[in-house]
Amino acid sequence: MSTPLYKRPAVIVLAVVVIIAFLIVGVLAARSTVSVPSAPRSVHAVAGNARATISWTAPSSDGGAAITKYRASSTLGAKSCTSATTSCVVLGLTNGVAYSFRVTATNSAGTSVSSVTSNSVTPRYGACVAFWSLPSRPVSADVLAAITHYYRASHLTPVSVVKNREMILSVADQSVGVHHCSNADGSVASYVGMVPANSAEAVMLEVTHLPYPVTGGSVSFITLAKTASGWRVVNEGTGP
Repeated sequence: MSTPLYKRPAVIVLAVVVIIAFLIVGVLAARSTVSVPSAPRSVHAVAGNARATISWTAPSSDGGAAITKYRASSTLGAKSCTSATTSCVVLGLTNGVAYSFRVTATNSAGTSVSSVTSNSVTPRYGACVAFWSLPSRPVSADVLAAITHYYRASHLTPVSVVKNREMILSVADQSVGVHHCSNADGSVASYVGMVPANSAEAVMLEVTHLPYPVTGGSVSFITLAKTASGWRVVNEGTGP
């Protein structure tokens, strides 16, 4: 009695080969339907301080596969940022220099052509802020205690806080080092920050105290930072 065809080894191997071939053809066919995305659209840039925020609209076609990454690149200086969404921030730009940007989209098939160039933007330093224009709050007991301790050591108490207000500072803008800001007339001002970068908070106050023996000065602007050990004075001057 002969062996049925479906039980013969050669037939079984042939059938497996045929099935694998069909699977390969199917995968290749599926891959052949995927192409790179079309270019992102409506690219728009907004300038900041040494940075620019870039936003755009997704391509009209994703090429048949999900877009996994966008890249926004400057047309000057090769600065860029990447994102899985439709916006990102390009850092490290030079203030006062004009920049434009293009965006590409990437899927499993590759990367699209670049978008149409965005509008031109010029990063600038943040605006200089007058002392009494800063956000403020009533002086806290901890801040007052730190100020009193500071001036008591120099025998300049009693101390009084003008308007009983503490002006809230940005730790980043007042961190240790040289900073710049833009005046209303477009000129650039420089100032030195004295707040440790790891501070949780920082405030500045105008205070009156007993006159300094040499200068006779009795009005000071004092900066305090809140660190792990509490509030402490980090700077004192005759102006904000």
